[in-house]
Amino acid sequence: MKNLVLFETTLFLFCLVVSTRIVSISCLNSDGLSLLSLRKHLDKVPPELTSTWKLNPSEATPCKWFGITCDGSKKVTSLNLTGSGVSGQLGPEVGQLKSLEILDVSSNNLSGIIPSSLGSCSSLVYIDVSENRFSGKIPDTLGSLKSLADLYLYSNSLTGELPKSLFQIPALNYLHVEHNNLTGLIPQNVGEAKEILELRLFDNQFSGNIPESIGNCSKLEILYLHKNKLVGSLPASLNLLENLTDLFVANNSLSGTVRFGSTKCRKLVTLDLSYNQFQGGVPPELGNCSSLDALVIIKGNLSGTIPSSLGMLKNLTVLNLSENLLSESIPAEIGDCTSLSTLKLNNNQLGGELPSALGKLQKLESLELFENRFSGEIPIEIWKIQSLTQFLVYKNNLSRKLPVEITKLKNLRIVTIFNNSFSGVIPPGLGLNSNLEILDFIGNNLTGEIPPNLCHGNKLTVFNLGSNRLHGNIPASVAQCKSLSRFILGDNNLSGPLPEFSRNQDLSFLDLNSNNFEGPIPSGLGSCRKLKAINLSRNKLTGAIPPVLGNLQKLRYLNLGVNSLTGLVPPKFIKWKELTTLILSGNRFSGFVPPDRGSQRKRKQQ
Repeated sequence: MKNLVLFETTLFLFCLVVSTRIVSISCLNSDGLSLLSLRKHLDKVPPELTSTWKLNPSEATPCKWFGITCDGSKKVTSLNLTGSGVSGQLGPEVGQLKSLEILDVSSNNLSGIIPSSLGSCSSLVYIDVSENRFSGKIPDTLGSLKSLADLYLYSNSLTGELPKSLFQIPALNYLHVEHNNLTGLIPQNVGEAKEILELRLFDNQFSGNIPESIGNCSKLEILYLHKNKLVGSLPASLNLLENLTDLFVANNSLSGTVRFGSTKCRKLVTLDLSYNQFQGGVPPELGNCSSLDALVIIKGNLSGTIPSSLGMLKNLTVLNLSENLLSESIPAEIGDCTSLSTLKLNNNQLGGELPSALGKLQKLESLELFENRFSGEIPIEIWKIQSLTQFLVYKNNLSRKLPVEITKLKNLRIVTIFNNSFSGVIPPGLGLNSNLEILDFIGNNLTGEIPPNLCHGNKLTVFNLGSNRLHGNIPASVAQCKSLSRFILGDNNLSGPLPEFSRNQDLSFLDLNSNNFEGPIPSGLGSCRKLKAINLSRNKLTGAIPPVLGNLQKLRYLNLGVNSLTGLVPPKFIKWKELTTLILSGNRFSGFVPPDRGSQRKRKQQ
């Protein structure tokens, strides 16, 4: 009898436990059960998710779970796990969340495919699965999400074509699919997306033409198509987009004449057409784009002249037409672009004299006109632009003296005028009022002595005055400049002893060849451990080679030829295999002298 009672009691307790467990499972609503199924596809989750995404007898809904938001009827409306360190896959069960409006799993480590079941979440307004490792195709079923306004799929490994159905979503405002491996054509029905504001397709492998129908996207503000394989001409319909603020089509294979710049482009702020294969010139109609802040067409194969109408762009801060085939002179009207901070016209075929009207650009910071055919004197008005930080006019035919006004440019950091015909002395005060970093005057006709204050700001890294007609000594203040990495004074008429270089710990390239320096090679060079090249050839140096030069483990080029050096060649030099170029001929050494190896040509390539 007692055994029967014990059995019945045990059976009752078992049934109670089972009943309780069943109730606890069944009391969680369907969205909660769907989330638990989703959880099984995730490998790594944050502690907050682990502690909340689980069965709890006191919870009938998942509304208090990490990353979950519900509406008044306890249905899940938002699943937000952005930047939570989640890995694994996004399971197809997500399609069971019928009231889901927001899905954000961006900036995680999710992989696998984007589930096509998302097309069943008919209430979705916002999808962001960007910055993960999703692969495969973009589900065509996303096109059935009639309320979807924001679709962010960028920075994944998606492949295949862009579904046409996406452009049939009536509410779509933002489509970002950049930084993937998408291929094929841009769908011809892109113009059906009447509400789209931003279309970012860049950094993929899209090919074919830009559809003419894109002109029907009347609300479009941002169009990023750069870094693809697009061909053909820019569609004329782009001129219809009166709300367009940013147009980027750089790094494609576009061709034909650029016909852009109607009176409807007045909201355009940034235009980048770089690295294409256009024909013809810069369209004069761009002068109509009165809000333009940056006009960038680098290496676009453009020819002809710079249109004077660009002077109408009063808000322009960046004008970069470098690496084209532009010719003739810079129109004086460019001086009317009074907001300009950057003017880059380098690597063209521009010529004539620089217009003095450029002096009106009082906000100009970077002036880059190198590798053209400019001639004559640089107008004094340009030297008075106090905002200048970079002045690059090398490889032209510019001439005359450097004015004293250059010494008053307090913001000047980089000045490169090499391979021109500048003459006269370098103004002695240069460097006193600025923090010069790069100074390159090689290949001119400059005379006089080296100014003593060029490294006054202790930031000078490149000091190149070679191939001029300078005379006198190397100022001690310059030789002891701690920041120097390249020091070139070759092919001048400099004289006197070489200074010590022991403080130049960053010095990597030293060229003092073809001068009249005399006395010994300074032993302090042995402390410049970063030196890769030394050329002291064709001077009047005497004495022995300091053995400490053998400590320069990074040295690859050493030319001491044609001096009056004596004594023994340090044994280290004889066995130094890392030294690819060694020239010691034309001296008075005793004992074994290793034969020259390498050539002058290698020095010029350092």
